[in-house]
Amino acid sequence: MGQLYPTTELEAVNTIISTIGEAPVSTLENNSLEDVTAAKNILDETVVDVQSTGWNFNREYNFKINPDTDGNVNIPANAVYADSSNRGNTADKDVVIRGTKLYDRENQTFTFTDAQYVDLILILPWDDLPQPARRLITIKAARRFQNRVFGSDSLNGFTQIDETEALVQLEQSDSRSEDANMLTGNWGVYRVLRRTGSRKYNI
Repeated sequence: MGQLYPTTELEAVNTIISTIGEAPVSTLENNSLEDVTAAKNILDETVVDVQSTGWNFNREYNFKINPDTDGNVNIPANAVYADSSNRGNTADKDVVIRGTKLYDRENQTFTFTDAQYVDLILILPWDDLPQPARRLITIKAARRFQNRVFGSDSLNGFTQIDETEALVQLEQSDSRSEDANMLTGNWGVYRVLRRTGSRKYNI
């Protein structure tokens, strides 16, 4: 019988090292095996890379952040993208992340007087990821590992076809989970419409 539960981080690492014929390990804690350490590092790297694209599962909309006593708007440490949302009086602001703070590009300042509503892309920990994302990350990390160890991204392991299939599964799963209408709910369309005139489209 196949696996009936989401892939754990340990199982992902064991899948990665199996591509070079390594036996599975029982723990990632204080593991001194060089290949296990390398596999875990590549898995962590891939977790960040895949999520940085931005998916429905790791986006936050209209996230309110109040300025601190110095007027700085401090972004969550796991955020890799921020933009002003369509809420309140912040919709037309041109803001980005710089360091760990929100930066107002139009006024060239880090200082804000009001609460800011932003749309975020967050890097979630492994246990918070949906299974399709875990699958894609595992396969992509395994191919990177194979390439760095053997100089081949398909020898004794996964192929580009495997990775493409996993990507399609994630895209389909993520699309099904998106509670959005065809006009304003789609992330890409939403950004274009909001930038071309939020009042006109009432979004």
